[in-house]
Amino acid sequence: MENNDNKSSVTEVHARILKIISTLSESQKEQLLHGLEKWEQPEPTDKHESKFPEKREHLRKNATVYAICETKNSKFSDYTKNVSAGGLLIEPETTLSFHEDIFLTLFHKSLNHPIRTNGKVVWVDPGGVGVQFDQVIPSMSSV
Repeated sequence: MENNDNKSSVTEVHARILKIISTLSESQKEQLLHGLEKWEQPEPTDKHESKFPEKREHLRKNATVYAICETKNSKFSDYTKNVSAGGLLIEPETTLSFHEDIFLTLFHKSLNHPIRTNGKVVWVDPGGVGVQFDQVIPSMSSV
C-alpha cells in the first residue's frame, strides 16, 4: 500500500474482508476465527520454541497409525502424522469441520488389537486436522 493511498487502501481491504466473511458458513467462520486467534500469539524468542502456547495434556509423538475414520457424512481411511493418549493429527483428503464428531478405528503393529474410539475435531488448518479423543487412551502413548 502506498502511503498517500493508505486510508483508502485500508478501507478497501476491510470491505473485501467483510464481503468474504459474509459468504462463509458458520463452521468456516469458526475456523477463520481460530486461525486469527493464533496470529495474536506473541512471536517466539527462540526459533525452536513454538509460536503457540502448549495446551495439550499428553505428549505427542510422530507416529504413523492407520486410521479408519467415520463421520456423519463420510467414511475414509488415513494415516496419522502424530498421536498421543489424548488425540491425533491426520491430513485427510475429506473436508472435516471444527467440532465435528468422528469415530476412529486405529491399527498399529504395537497394539494388541485395533482401538475403537470416538473423538471430536478440535482444529482444522492447511497442515491437517486435530482430533481429540472423547476418552484418554494410554496405549496410544506407546505407539
